[in-house]
Amino acid sequence: MSQITFENRKLKINYIEKYITDTNNRTYIFDVDIKDFDTPILSVEYSENEEAILRTWIRDEESDNAPKNHVVYKLFSLIEFEVFEIMKFMIKHI
Repeated sequence: MSQITFENRKLKINYIEKYITDTNNRTYIFDVDIKDFDTPILSVEYSENEEAILRTWIRDEESDNAPKNHVVYKLFSLIEFEVFEIMKFMIKHI
């Protein structure tokens, strides 16, 4: 597995893994850490073929604080396009 990380002053995005269900369907899992806020890391599943984010979730071990969970989803909605573009760039370099 390749270890690919993107980091700037506000985000840290880690490539976790790739799933290939058939030759026409590739999905990638990333973890997104929004640095300036004390929020849990958000996992994102991205479909290369559909060029879309399929789902987002917080891993079970980090999901015990409902207000922080709500905040991370709201923050992600504000930066979703930027994260989308970064993930596409990272996939090209895997």
